[in-house]
Amino acid sequence: MKIGIKKLLFIAAIMIISVQALSAASYKPEIESLLLKLDSLIENKDFFIREKEDKIGLLRKRIQNIHTTEEQYWINKAFYDEYFVYNADSALYYAEQNILLSRELDKKEGVPEWMIKKSFILSATGMLKEALDIMNEIPLDKLSPLLRTEYYRQMIYLYSHFGQYSGENGHIRDQYQIKEENYKDSIFNTITKEDPYYLWHEGWRQIGTSGVYEVKSELEKAVLKSGLDSRLDAMNAYVLAVISREMGNYDDFLKYMTYSAMADVKTANKDIASLEELALATYDLGDIDRAYTYINYCLQNAQLYRNRVRVIGISSLQDSIHKAFREINLKQEARLRIFLIIVSILSVILIAAIIYISRQMKWLSKSRSEVNKANHLLNKHVIELSDAHKQLSEVNDKLKLLNEQLQEANSQLRESNYVKEEYIGYVFTICSNYISKMDNFRKNINRKVKTNKIEDIKTLTDIPTMAQNELKEFYQNFDAIFLNLYPDFVNDFNMLLHPDKRFVLKDGELLNTELRIYALVRLGIDNSVKIAEFLHCSAQTVYNCRLKTRNKAVVAKDKFADYVKSLGKFQE
Repeated sequence: MKIGIKKLLFIAAIMIISVQALSAASYKPEIESLLLKLDSLIENKDFFIREKEDKIGLLRKRIQNIHTTEEQYWINKAFYDEYFVYNADSALYYAEQNILLSRELDKKEGVPEWMIKKSFILSATGMLKEALDIMNEIPLDKLSPLLRTEYYRQMIYLYSHFGQYSGENGHIRDQYQIKEENYKDSIFNTITKEDPYYLWHEGWRQIGTSGVYEVKSELEKAVLKSGLDSRLDAMNAYVLAVISREMGNYDDFLKYMTYSAMADVKTANKDIASLEELALATYDLGDIDRAYTYINYCLQNAQLYRNRVRVIGISSLQDSIHKAFREINLKQEARLRIFLIIVSILSVILIAAIIYISRQMKWLSKSRSEVNKANHLLNKHVIELSDAHKQLSEVNDKLKLLNEQLQEANSQLRESNYVKEEYIGYVFTICSNYISKMDNFRKNINRKVKTNKIEDIKTLTDIPTMAQNELKEFYQNFDAIFLNLYPDFVNDFNMLLHPDKRFVLKDGELLNTELRIYALVRLGIDNSVKIAEFLHCSAQTVYNCRLKTRNKAVVAKDKFADYVKSLGKFQE
């Protein structure tokens, strides 16, 4: 029966491990650490949203001090910069306002500049035709090189969205991709290295060429020294991740895409592509829980930003992840049902074992009683044997008393479940050892009675050191298990005493009498009579030791016991 129980416990343990590891993915330590940081940032997304709202709130306060159209123009620009990847409706409003103000202020390049920005918002929210119509109204040949760069940048962004929106239509998607690539080439006719987004464009241009190594190095320097707290940081990390993937380094892809996502979350960017890529990557690696969290975050932001293009792509991926997530839940439920069955079987076996042991104990007790009666009837005139039985009875009484004391001490210990388990195991071990010793003692007496070795019995039962040795062993066991739970108890206790009054233990000594008394106080046994019973000494001895020790204290004497109860850092 014991072998069967062990096998079932082993099977149950395997089931627990399999359920826990069901959806676990394997990452390198660095990647796992970064993903955990990203998970934490997502959980605290409301903090970054509050930061964004606080900045916008400060701008609203500045409106009260606006007196000129020029000042209104620049405060509108500040609002747009905060809103353009955070709130599309507000950003569109300020872009349209500044188109009107640019005409009013006669800013020649202001109108095309804000038309480009308006086109960006329309593109980001999926109104691609309207965005293209606005761009077609802009006279490209009349733009300055700087504004022409912005024009090309927006056309790249616009046609990339056209490609995403085309879905499975490969022919149309290829046409949009060709136009996107043409604008990627055109931008290098006007862009300068001083442009903040130069590395971003250069990274995309050099993918698949020999120049990719140099631009990858420059992007790594820019990303690693950045604070990952701006949209530019997110974009640079994103293209660096794509380059790493194209070069076959998937770990670097995960690393830099995570950097990009961290920057997007910190800046409360709702037009977020990096986390969508990570959702797909973690889904492919089997980390369904994380993929589910990431894609939900992306979908919520896309819906808030009203990004129709991104919602379409996210919905498709979310559907796949949701199906995988549901399959894992079904598998987990099946494994949990099996585990529940195993636990139920183990419970039945345990109950049967308890009943069996209980019956065996009753039978053993009954048999022992009959043997004692027979011994008394057969050996009425043997005084020595009667004394031996009396001593055996006393040992039984002491064992019962000790068992009651230990059970009472254990009932008062509420440090933790671990303390309970340690002391319950300790008590059962002592009881088992004493039962074995008594049984051996009984068998030895019985053999000598049968062989009529009365003198041997007398000699055996006259040994005075038996109880002392058992008590000494009990002290050693108590000291060892207590210090295992509270290894710093002696040092902490000495800190409550004057330096010249502190206890110094002898070699091989774990606790002395005074420390053992206060060890029991630490465990919740504060009554001196109970402590005396536990340590097999007089209550006066315990009282004197406690009084003498309190007189050495550097803390208030009436609070000394309370200080002791808080000593010792619990160690499992």
